[in-house]
Amino acid sequence: MLDDSTDNYGGPVTVIGLFSVAAAEQDELVKVIGDTGQIMRAQRGFLGSEVFASLDGTRVFICSRWTSVAELHAAREDPVGREHADRMFAIATPDPTVCVLRSELQPLL
Repeated sequence: MLDDSTDNYGGPVTVIGLFSVAAAEQDELVKVIGDTGQIMRAQRGFLGSEVFASLDGTRVFICSRWTSVAELHAAREDPVGREHADRMFAIATPDPTVCVLRSELQPLL
């Protein structure tokens, strides 16, 4: 599901995934994503993640940060993580994008 053109990038990356989901299934999807996150957080190269749920119930966004594309790909090959990811994909199919941070703003103090 991820674009292989990112394989040669050696720095930290963020995967932003958008799930379109039936409103009645949003809470279940968020739970399953959280369960999968518990597996991923033990993987080498995992830096953290956030899950966002739209107020209308029809979308879920996940942002996960990794030290490198190589570590991301290695984590995706873990059989236990793969099993949990398959549970997510049974509820909704993500549209993931591998990104790099280009700008960040902090509040003025």
